[in-house]
Amino acid sequence: MQEEALEFQKATSPKEAIEELADILELVHTAIQMYDVSYKQLKEIRTQKKRKRGGFSKGIYLIEVKDEEGS
Repeated sequence: MQEEALEFQKATSPKEAIEELADILELVHTAIQMYDVSYKQLKEIRTQKKRKRGGFSKGIYLIEVKDEEGS
């Protein structure tokens, strides 16, 4: 997964980037099969997390999380 992500990051054209994204998606499909999770279930989890924590579309990334007790 890391190798494909690095290849995506180094892509010099949209075509190369899309091909690397396809490889990443293939790895995701393989991983969810290993964990006996459907793609639909994965999408539902993604939606729940996005609703709760937000997404990445604005380029804002979470750096630190504190639990409810403040630690």
